[in-house]
Amino acid sequence: MKRELKSYLAGWLALYLAAVCLPFLLAGCASDGAAPWPVDRETTSVTLRMSVAGAVGTRADGTEDEYATLENRINTLRVLVVTDGNKIAVNHKLTPEELAAQTVTIENVPVGKVTFCVLANEAALGKDYDTEEFELVDVPDRTSKKALLEDPDRTYFPKRFSEVNIDKGLPMSWIVRDYEVKSGSPTGTPGEPLEAQLVRCVAKLNISMNNDLDSEINIKAVNFGTFFGDRLYLFGEQSLDVPGSTAYEAKSYPYETEADYIKIPAYGEKMLVCYIYPSYAWLPEMTDSPYTIGFATLAKGTYPQKAFIAEGALNSIARNTQVNIRATLSVDARLILKYEVVDWGKKEITVPPFN
Repeated sequence: MKRELKSYLAGWLALYLAAVCLPFLLAGCASDGAAPWPVDRETTSVTLRMSVAGAVGTRADGTEDEYATLENRINTLRVLVVTDGNKIAVNHKLTPEELAAQTVTIENVPVGKVTFCVLANEAALGKDYDTEEFELVDVPDRTSKKALLEDPDRTYFPKRFSEVNIDKGLPMSWIVRDYEVKSGSPTGTPGEPLEAQLVRCVAKLNISMNNDLDSEINIKAVNFGTFFGDRLYLFGEQSLDVPGSTAYEAKSYPYETEADYIKIPAYGEKMLVCYIYPSYAWLPEMTDSPYTIGFATLAKGTYPQKAFIAEGALNSIARNTQVNIRATLSVDARLILKYEVVDWGKKEITVPPFN
């Protein structure tokens, strides 16, 4: 009888513990990602319209349409509303229908001062903010935190045009802080929405390789200096918004087989397009510019790296800008460089020729 009672009590206790503890165990295992906080004040609706800054094509080896399709394409779009204390009140990923309309009405937006953040193509950075948390970090001389993306292995950028997945596109974002949402009526309407102009989170290098010789050049490698960063702030808020903790490394693009070589005919031109994180690699204490480029060729020798951003010029590359580099490969492995920095998409890329 005692043995049966012990068995009964043990079984009842096990069922009780399972019933009471299992929900807590499951809750401990579940991930809310960037789940919104409950809003304890009056709310209203806000209508946003999305556009992309500098949304025009760019000349290169491909057609303008090919580049415009990749560089301006929005595959996914997420709208965040952040309140005091860096709390996310709204985390809304647009439906395909909302995405196609390019306008969205966000409900349950708290009245008062809020921050609106819009992030496009987060998968291009390996993220899914339905299930992942935003990494918010302190920034010197600021009371509000900033969303940081770290990529220590440079898995996602830099990327050449041919390496970018068009179904993921390029990351883009928009932010406005301390926006006053008024009480009593919606903010914006489908006819007069709040404009959200997205800018790309990366910069673009356009390298025009020009053969100044009377015979073909076969490029085996394109070599760059130590200016490729490993992180960025998701939402840029000034002309140069680069984390101070960024680490930089050099980059080389080797072409292993003859079939892969970049073949430039006599007096011809080929383009290489590369997307990179914003870069502030030329620090005040450095003497020489890290913004360099060089080439290794099959039969014409090595063109040693030279600075395409020289002393007295820019010391950084900001997001959503194009750096157009004209590299002329001449006799005796002589490399002549000319560059310009322009807003992305402001005009067709035509680097001025040498006089």
